[in-house]
Amino acid sequence: MLGNLNEILPEPISDESQEIILELLKRKMTGSADLAVRLLHAMEERFGPEARDVMRQMAASPSATPRETVGDPATDLHEFTGALERGCVGSHRWERITDEPDRVGYLFFGCLWAEIYRDLGEPELGFAFCATDEPNVKAHNPGLGFTRTKVLMNGDEACNHVFFVES
Repeated sequence: MLGNLNEILPEPISDESQEIILELLKRKMTGSADLAVRLLHAMEERFGPEARDVMRQMAASPSATPRETVGDPATDLHEFTGALERGCVGSHRWERITDEPDRVGYLFFGCLWAEIYRDLGEPELGFAFCATDEPNVKAHNPGLGFTRTKVLMNGDEACNHVFFVES
């Protein structure tokens, strides 16, 4: 899937309208990322390398608030991945490469966050977003698991996400 907005909109829009909307989205995302980069750099200037160490620690042990209503892991797996796909429309390009009752896998070959943070010279800061993938799936249902061995933010050609029901 290329993350076409028409996948989530109630009525189709033209390619030209989609291009305008996605350019606006990218400008807004870039503004947010630029603020985070400037904040990190200001913290480093004031507190030294310890500021970046705090950011690294945060990325190494992210957390997510557990959902109160956990259901059947296989059902929750597909609910989670459906929400993931809807949330990635416009900012990501991907292909679902595995679609089984207990396992869903993706290749993400485009990510605006990765593009923006690399352009800003701070992919390490951008990885803090990527680091929340596993905690988010665990918060959705503790019986779910996540693996990834490649990350666009780290310069790989794609992210390979696999979400699965733990045995």
